Amino acid sequence: MKKLNNRPIFIGIVVVLLFALPYSMLAQSKKELEEKRKKIIRDIAATEKMIQKTKANKEATYDRFIALQNQIDSRESLIQTINYELVAAEEGIQRNQIVIASLERDVVHLKEEYGRTIRRAFRQKTINNPLLFILSAESLNQAFRRWLFIRKYDERRREQAKAIASTQAMLKSRTAVLQSTIQDKEQLLQSMEGQKASLSQELVEKNNILQFLAKDEVRLKTDLDKKQAAHEALNQAIERIISTEVQKRVDEARAKPAPAPAPAKPPAEKPNATATPKPEKKEAAPSESTPLPATTDALTGSFAKNRGRLPWPVESGFVSKTFGRQKHPTLKNIEITNNGIDIRTEENASVRAVFEGVVAGTQYIPGHDYTVILQHGDFYTVYSNLSQTSLNKGDSVKAKQPIGTVSTNSITGTTELHFELWQQKERLNPGLWIKR
Repeated sequence: MKKLNNRPIFIGIVVVLLFALPYSMLAQSKKELEEKRKKIIRDIAATEKMIQKTKANKEATYDRFIALQNQIDSRESLIQTINYELVAAEEGIQRNQIVIASLERDVVHLKEEYGRTIRRAFRQKTINNPLLFILSAESLNQAFRRWLFIRKYDERRREQAKAIASTQAMLKSRTAVLQSTIQDKEQLLQSMEGQKASLSQELVEKNNILQFLAKDEVRLKTDLDKKQAAHEALNQAIERIISTEVQKRVDEARAKPAPAPAPAKPPAEKPNATATPKPEKKEAAPSESTPLPATTDALTGSFAKNRGRLPWPVESGFVSKTFGRQKHPTLKNIEITNNGIDIRTEENASVRAVFEGVVAGTQYIPGHDYTVILQHGDFYTVYSNLSQTSLNKGDSVKAKQPIGTVSTNSITGTTELHFELWQQKERLNPGLWIKR
C-alpha cells in the first residue's frame, strides 16, 4: 500500500503563517500613515481658510506670511507622508506578488496530485466496487484493513479537493488585495504630484510676501515695539499672580503642624552604667522645600504624568510662534522671546482647560484682552488673548472645560491664542506637553 503525500495540503497554511505577521504589521503601518495624511490635509484646509481671510488685508500681510510658512511646512510633511505610503504600498505589492506566486504553484501541485489520485483509483477497478473488494479478503483482519484503506482513501480525496478550493480562494483574495494596493499607489502618486504643484505656488507666494515686507520694515518694527510692550505687561501680570499663589501655598505648608514624632523607647539599663543625657534636637527652620499638602502633590504628579499627552487648548489650529528665544521671521538682526506658544485658530474658537484645576487669577491686559491662569498643583497654565471669560478666582475647572473664547484682531482679522505653562516660577515649553 503506497503512502499518501500530505505535503501539498498544508502548503497554503504555511505560506499564510509566514506572511501573516509582516502583513499585519504592514497594514497597521498603512493605517497610521493614512490617519496622519488625513490629519495634515485637515490642517492644510483650515490654514488655507486663514490665509484667504487675510489675503486682501494689507495690514495682515505679516500674519499671512506666518500662516503661509506653516502651510508650506505642512505641505512638505504631507509629501513626505505620501512618500512613506508609496514605499509601504510598493512593499505590499512585492509581498503579495510573492504570496500569489507561491499559491499558484501550490494550486498546480495540488491539482497534479489530485489527478494522480483519480487515475490511480481508476486503474484499481476493484475500488469502484468497495463491497466486493472487502468481501474478497482472505481473512477478517484483511477485510477490516481494506475497509480502513477505502475510508482513508476517500478522506484523502476530499481533503485534496478542499485544499484546492481553499488555496484558490486564498489566491483570489490576495489578487484582490494586490489590485487594490496598486490602485492606492496610483492615487497616491497623483496626490503627490498635486501637492508638489501647490507647494511650488506657495513658495513663489512666500517670496513675493517677503519682498513686500522688506519694503514695509519701518511699520513692522513699530508694530513689534507695541507688541513687545504688551507682552511685557502680560509677563508682569502672570509673574505677579503665580508668585502670589506659590508664596501662599508655601506659607500654608509652613503653618501646617508637623506630625508628632513617635515616642522613643528608653535605653536598656546596664549594670554600673551612668546615664548621659542627650542634647535636644532643634527643629529645622521651614523653607520653600517644605512638602506641600497631599492633595496638591497628587495633582502635581497627575499633571506631570501627562507630559506630551495634554489636549490642545483649542479644537484646531497651528502653532504660529514657538517657545523661547528666536530670530524674527522677516526682520533681520532682531530676536524675539516667547514665554509660551501662540496658536492660530478659527474665529470664535472656544478655549478649553488642558487639565483639571483651580482658577489662580484672571486679568484684563490691553493688547492681550483677558488672561486666565489655572493652577494644577505645582503647575500653572496660562490662556491669554480671550475676548471673554466667565471664570473667577477660586473656581474649579475640569479637563477640556470651556473657559472662554479667543479674540480676533479687528485690524488683521487673525484669531490667535497665547498659551503658557509654568512649574511654580519656572517657564516650561508647552509644545513638549500638549499632544502633537
